[in-house]
Amino acid sequence: MAPSVLFFSLFLALSLHVSADNPNDICPVSFCGPGGPEIRFPFRANDSYLERCGYPGFNLSCNTQGQAILQLPNSQDFIVDLVDYKEQYIVLRDPGNCLAKRLQHLTLSSSVFSAQEYGNFTFADCVIDLSGLGFERVDCLSDGQHSVYVAAPGAFPNYFSFISRRTWTVSVPVARQYPTDVTKSVVLKWDAPDCRSCEKSGGKCGFKGSAGSDVGCFVKHEWANDLGLSKRAKLGIILGILLPLLLCISGLAFYLSSRGRVSEQRDPHDQPPNSNNGESNISNITSPSSSSRETRHASYGGVAGIDLVTIESYPKIQVDDDGQVPRPNDNICAICLSEYQPKETLRTIPKCGHYFHAQCIDQWL
Repeated sequence: MAPSVLFFSLFLALSLHVSADNPNDICPVSFCGPGGPEIRFPFRANDSYLERCGYPGFNLSCNTQGQAILQLPNSQDFIVDLVDYKEQYIVLRDPGNCLAKRLQHLTLSSSVFSAQEYGNFTFADCVIDLSGLGFERVDCLSDGQHSVYVAAPGAFPNYFSFISRRTWTVSVPVARQYPTDVTKSVVLKWDAPDCRSCEKSGGKCGFKGSAGSDVGCFVKHEWANDLGLSKRAKLGIILGILLPLLLCISGLAFYLSSRGRVSEQRDPHDQPPNSNNGESNISNITSPSSSSRETRHASYGGVAGIDLVTIESYPKIQVDDDGQVPRPNDNICAICLSEYQPKETLRTIPKCGHYFHAQCIDQWL
């Protein structure tokens, strides 16, 4: 087979293999800083140039402190402490450390996020310090003249009306996990796109194709998961292995083809009859190389290549029962892109040293 055809065929197979895989492979997981949440579909970092890596309304930015920032409607910025992709909720806190004040004016009507639940909380502006009675003081709403406390409805005793300048009750988002805490963090959920079952099954969501809003679930190949590498890294490794192999095979094929042409030029059948009668019987001897080529032509429909005797002289091994090969990193056939399985027969090309399925390399050569 001509080297150009070999290159084209293998690269076509590789392209089909990659394109059929997870579209999220081109959308790397990102972080704003150490310990921060993963940013991946449906979320997308604002500095990403790939629009299809995130769902509309799920844009995150990074501040100078390496924190992920979510901007809710009316320019309300919150720090994202946690993203739970399996249960589809995020944990937010106020950059100014006054969440109790922010929650009283939080607007979610035009957001892709909503509250898990709502709870009614009573705020009281008291003239005396109640910290010793177990009530939580909201420092960011208090000063030297005012002490503001917050509690669930009914928690304040009746005499509060006598020691409070004023009281007010507001409905604020609360988390199922922390239903009584409105001063530290707030939990919001999202319902669309719904990827909970996909995430719990080990898959990752992403857009189907290069256009449209349909979302699909994609699962990485088992061999890719075992490597523990990103798809870009694995693709780089595959190309790093394939390119030298292609050059090796092409160079070997060119060398053997050139050697075959030289042998044909020296074939006794192509020489003029010798005038010496004592040596004339040489012309009646069939050249082994010519015979091999004829057999090769007959077997492969006249396509020039390496003769079968030479191919069969290349070393062969059988994969162990546990699937191990002598070189663990050389465990994928560069022709069919399949991982070697127990009991399969492999062939090695001299001066190249790489393994291939015997049936694959025999046909290519």
